[in-house]
Amino acid sequence: MGFADIIFIFYLILGALGLVLLWQWLLGYISTWEVAPEKHRLITLAIVSLLGLVWLSYAFKLNHWRQATPISSAPPSNNGSLLAEDMLNQPAENLSEEQKLALFERENFPELYNNRLALYRDIQDLDAFFIKIQKLAPLVPKQIPLLNRIYQLRQNTHQQYSQRYLEVSQQLRNFWVHYTTGNSEDALQKFQPIANRLSKTIQQTRGDNLDNQAKQEQYLIEAMRAAETLLKSNKLPAAQLGITSYKLDNRQRIMAWLDKNGTDSLREALTMLSNQRAHILQQIQLVKNYIQRYPDLPLTRTLQAWQIALQHNMYAEYRLLYAVEILATLDQLGITPPDTARARLESTLETQIPNILRFVNTMVSQAEQAYAPTAPKTKGR
Repeated sequence: MGFADIIFIFYLILGALGLVLLWQWLLGYISTWEVAPEKHRLITLAIVSLLGLVWLSYAFKLNHWRQATPISSAPPSNNGSLLAEDMLNQPAENLSEEQKLALFERENFPELYNNRLALYRDIQDLDAFFIKIQKLAPLVPKQIPLLNRIYQLRQNTHQQYSQRYLEVSQQLRNFWVHYTTGNSEDALQKFQPIANRLSKTIQQTRGDNLDNQAKQEQYLIEAMRAAETLLKSNKLPAAQLGITSYKLDNRQRIMAWLDKNGTDSLREALTMLSNQRAHILQQIQLVKNYIQRYPDLPLTRTLQAWQIALQHNMYAEYRLLYAVEILATLDQLGITPPDTARARLESTLETQIPNILRFVNTMVSQAEQAYAPTAPKTKGR
């Protein structure tokens, strides 16, 4: 019994009691009026009837609110397991009504039991997934847009599954009360077609999830294609896109996954970019020192060239890490991407690594050649 049910019951009890007390009080009060005695009851009846109609009107509204109050989207947790197999060795007196019903359901309506159990396990799997994705999301901020889309899809599925589970369970409880308090043979006979219909309803509900699975696959394909597009373009993104480099802990997490699942060429490329970036930063600091020491030398162009090389180095690493992070994130969530999309992304990674490194090396070479002072002019003899 929920909070709304308690309010409704209290309203009915207090309202009925109030009308009775009002009837008694009005009879005594109206008897003091200067009207014919036979009219006392008529006046009292008219007043109480009018207030009774108002009371009933609000009772109907309250009942509508009570029925519309949302129920928990999660299936009821059982202190004892829902699985009938786990109860076979327990004394009957130790079983709850829900457990007795589950045993009875398995023995008499096995198809319904198996379908309801499968639905229950699906809901449990979704609950576990939500815990996992909520823990992982803060660790992979660049993948949050994709994770949000997946999360919303599975939330929709969870709501549909939970609603169906509760509806079927309510039908079973209705049958169980009829079976245990009335004619058991009649209850069994009447519930058999209902059980068949409920089994089909559960199957249909679980089948409807295929649409959400197709949407999820499309989201994954779109994310992987976007990563492929980044890998194929060396053009620096516009500043307003808000692309930032990976923090050290994020990079270490991806590298740890790569150590188990990545290729040698990818690990070597990321290591080379990291070492190259250290060299670029060293050169930038060196040029800045020379600018302070020799302000008359034309070093501005050289500094800009090294800074551009740094940007391309960081963006090259970003693109490689971003593509890998998609695969690592899905792997950690237990999500299997479409085989074709995964193969394309992995192939693009391998084929673009040489192009990416070659381009960044070119930027570094240009920075190394950026300082070209003109020779001092000498007077002829």
